[in-house]
Amino acid sequence: MKKKIIISLFLIVVAMTGNTQEKAGFGFYTDRDVYVSGETLFAKIFTPEGNPARIVYLDLVNHYGVRVTGVSLEIKSNQANGFIQLPDSLGSGNYLARAYLKNTSGKLKILHEIWISNRFDGREKTNEMKRISGLEKIQEERTGKIEFENIEANYQTNSNIAATIRIDETLVNEIDGNLLISVAQAEASFDAASFIWSSDQGKEGMTENKGIILSGTVTDRKTLEPAAGITVYLTIPDSVPGFQYYQTRKDGRFYFLLEDYFGAVQAVVQCFGNTPVQRLKITMDELFADAGTLPEFRQHPISEEFKHNVSRNIDALTFRKIFEQDKIKLVPPAIKEQESSPYYGNPTRTVDPQLFIDLPNFTEISRELLPGVKWRNYNNEPTLQVINNNMHNYFADTPLILIDGIPIRDLNVIKDMGTADIDRVEICQYERYYGDLRFPGVVAIYTTKADYSSLPTSDQLIRMDLETIQVKVATAEHAIQEPTIPDLRQLIYWNPLAEPKNEIFIKCNTSAIAGQFMLIVRGRLKNGTLIFAEKQFEVK
Repeated sequence: MKKKIIISLFLIVVAMTGNTQEKAGFGFYTDRDVYVSGETLFAKIFTPEGNPARIVYLDLVNHYGVRVTGVSLEIKSNQANGFIQLPDSLGSGNYLARAYLKNTSGKLKILHEIWISNRFDGREKTNEMKRISGLEKIQEERTGKIEFENIEANYQTNSNIAATIRIDETLVNEIDGNLLISVAQAEASFDAASFIWSSDQGKEGMTENKGIILSGTVTDRKTLEPAAGITVYLTIPDSVPGFQYYQTRKDGRFYFLLEDYFGAVQAVVQCFGNTPVQRLKITMDELFADAGTLPEFRQHPISEEFKHNVSRNIDALTFRKIFEQDKIKLVPPAIKEQESSPYYGNPTRTVDPQLFIDLPNFTEISRELLPGVKWRNYNNEPTLQVINNNMHNYFADTPLILIDGIPIRDLNVIKDMGTADIDRVEICQYERYYGDLRFPGVVAIYTTKADYSSLPTSDQLIRMDLETIQVKVATAEHAIQEPTIPDLRQLIYWNPLAEPKNEIFIKCNTSAIAGQFMLIVRGRLKNGTLIFAEKQFEVK
């Protein structure tokens, strides 16, 4: 079954015997191949027909196999597009952009070579670069059914381009999905390529057919063995907090699905022992794939022309950073109708302590402002109970107690909270069920800071800043600059979602950078063949 999934859902293994590569329908492109640290790398990925995964991972590794950064992209109609912000701290050298699905990441990845120069180093000081050796390139077919009109051989800097791309009707009907159209600076001395890399090392994850899967293991700190049957909570704090729970399996494993989250979110994963004395430890799995093995590299000389271009690019980026010319605009996802009430149910009452007199601690707040809540702090052993409105007496068990939507059991966390610390308190004075969980009432405290700093740090609680599915972006429209401020863009057009049709009109402006530029159209046919057409021109 695993073999069938690998073959049909991701890509076909490369024949390492020198035979012609089978068409896998997997394409991976970047806007350029030569970058400066601090720039934005844009990427377009085609995934094969029949792939069930919703998420494709894009990350950056150096040639030693150390992962630098990465993002999670949403697949729609067997394609994805996104970007990586290249850190300013990257040293000069070759890097690999990788694309893969979690369920096949242990065996198969797509690699694309790029060169990054550190923008604080000045001129390139090395004379050689490491290039991938011994792998077959992913093949593209140049098509004659795409033609370019109104593209001149030469343009002046800061001039208009208004071109027409004509696609033969028979080809339009064969294209699968959208086209990638880009106009960017070309670097002839660095002929980068994409490769299929097959490796039996590294772990494979579950098929993410609905969203990102967070996973980990709970172990018993005393026995160091996996802890089974432990309830693990995942909370995404928000105005209406997200909440999930999972009972660990025999191997101590747990899994959570992040289905409808985009961009940066804060998450809290925690667990509690089955007995008061049981001590546990949560270990989260890495979201991205292990480095695994890398292909062989071979040294290649660096030309003086390449060094000159690198020096020019560094100067151009420094200028663009100063005048904020590298702008992108976010394309927010469609807003899904949010739950109108939290997972613990509609509160019986909501209290805003700040509407009343200043009270120094939770003892006073509960006594003066929270009817139906019984708080006791005897010998520094606080207890809390909520009245059951249906039975007209107090629940015998401790209610679900939340801070900013996050469950807690140690009542000492809230005992010193006063009016200045609490934004509101929501109380549920009835029995509440959530799946297999039973809550004998709820006391939900929302703090004024909402920074979760009051949560105790332990092996049983992990706070994470997660980058979930990347929000779609587009390159910002080019704004007319003041005559005294040059435009130094190297990417002057990027559209990874162009609709295939007989005529496509392209309008953009050259920048103040002279040199060779390339208009490229890339796409994939319904039979998996990757196609392209290109037109080179010079800017003087």
